[in-house]
Amino acid sequence: MSKRKIKVLSLSDKLKIVNAFESGKSRNEIQREFNLPESTYYKIIKSKDSIKSECSDGHGNIKRTRVSEFPNIEKCLLEWIKQTLDKNIPIDGPLLKEKSKEFATKLGIQNFSASNGWLEGFKRRHDIAFKKAAGESKSVDQGVCNHWTEDLPNLLEGYKSDDIYNADETALFFKCLQDKTFTFKGEKCHGGKQSKERLTLLQCVNMSGTDKLPLLIIGKSKRPRCFKGVKTLPVDYANNTKAWMTKMLFKDWLKKVDKQMKINRKKNLLFIDNCAAHTDLPTLANVKVMFLPANTTSKLQPFDKGIIHSFKRFYRREVVKHILTSLEENNSPDINVLLAMKFARKAWYLVSDVTVKNCFKKAGFRKSTDEQDLPEENDVEIGPSNEEWTKLVSHESNMLMPSFEDFVQIDDDVTTAGEQTDDDIIKNCVNTCIAGNYSEDEAQIPETEIKIIPMKLALNALETVHQYFEYAAVVDRAIFDKIYELEKYIQNTKTETQTKLTDFFECK
Repeated sequence: MSKRKIKVLSLSDKLKIVNAFESGKSRNEIQREFNLPESTYYKIIKSKDSIKSECSDGHGNIKRTRVSEFPNIEKCLLEWIKQTLDKNIPIDGPLLKEKSKEFATKLGIQNFSASNGWLEGFKRRHDIAFKKAAGESKSVDQGVCNHWTEDLPNLLEGYKSDDIYNADETALFFKCLQDKTFTFKGEKCHGGKQSKERLTLLQCVNMSGTDKLPLLIIGKSKRPRCFKGVKTLPVDYANNTKAWMTKMLFKDWLKKVDKQMKINRKKNLLFIDNCAAHTDLPTLANVKVMFLPANTTSKLQPFDKGIIHSFKRFYRREVVKHILTSLEENNSPDINVLLAMKFARKAWYLVSDVTVKNCFKKAGFRKSTDEQDLPEENDVEIGPSNEEWTKLVSHESNMLMPSFEDFVQIDDDVTTAGEQTDDDIIKNCVNTCIAGNYSEDEAQIPETEIKIIPMKLALNALETVHQYFEYAAVVDRAIFDKIYELEKYIQNTKTETQTKLTDFFECK
């Protein structure tokens, strides 16, 4: 009796089997179609989540999952390879072996030998192919911009305005109090004191302005002290040593967006620039990514045509209001990451669809050549009043910003992504930190008292809001329904932990 020939399936083959299973096909149908034994079928279905994850990372052609004896070294080396190739620096075997030894030393691994056998295994395990990454030129080529604008209607063909998106990062000096932050203007912000004052924000919105995706804020600390006790953050949060966008963070964000678009049954076109953090994209099913021409973002990126500026005007208006209120109440006007998140979410909400539409049009995103720009918003209306700004400037005797507009633009040219050092790579690739630990910067901040708002107080506040609208000018009655929805939600929310039997006994 001849032995059954073992059929080795690639990850992409396994993914087809998983998709067939999720589409509703029976086990017998799938086994017949793919010529599978029953045991192999159940093994694949059991591992469907990991199969989908590996395929989304671009490893669909690999037939076997090869386990490395030194996974941390290889994680760091892979990240270093990607970064080095982005700079168009050639890499050969001896260089890889030497770099792997350096990572082994820094990781404290002593039994590692960068042999030829290990190197060949490393290449097979990670399906490595060295390719030149896209890079930005040094100057804006107006001819390239014109050509892009002419071809753009063809690229947008078949997509509605609701399905065309732009995403971009921006730096944010989130504290901006007194003169210490103002002195950063014009300086590079890669680390040191500036990085302690900054966050990086990723924003994404569609061409019609009807769908502003949740903000992603990137900070330095894994879990800032101000997060203690907080169960729901206002926005998404991630961290790394320099508080900027990395390839891994951007890849994770894209996967999340793709998953949400699948749930919404949408196929979207996403335009991004080709910065260092955008050069290693996963396989996506519902989001088609298009790169803007190199070094043309100031001309062709909708966010750079006024969306970010509008957002920062709203954010800095909240900062000014917070400082003035704190001064009136004799409180410290300090701004932590959590408060910055609240200001950022509100500012992002306040950016109007009119602003978004106009900025897309200014960047050449027009469905037809006869489209007219909508009336522009008055920038003065989305900033503090002259009285408020004058009051702030008079109090801050050392303030170096003569106008609110200077205040808004203070972090316009701050780096949001860049090259990582070996230590950065190790910290980001290897789980060397205990979850919940605070960064050195956060450890220096005194712990504040956590105020849990009782349910009764929250409901009384809503009643006050209800009365305000009753005696205000004529308003849409639908606003009362929104108040009732909040009341219902609060009443259904369990704000206290469930009482245990042991709570009634005193431990001695």
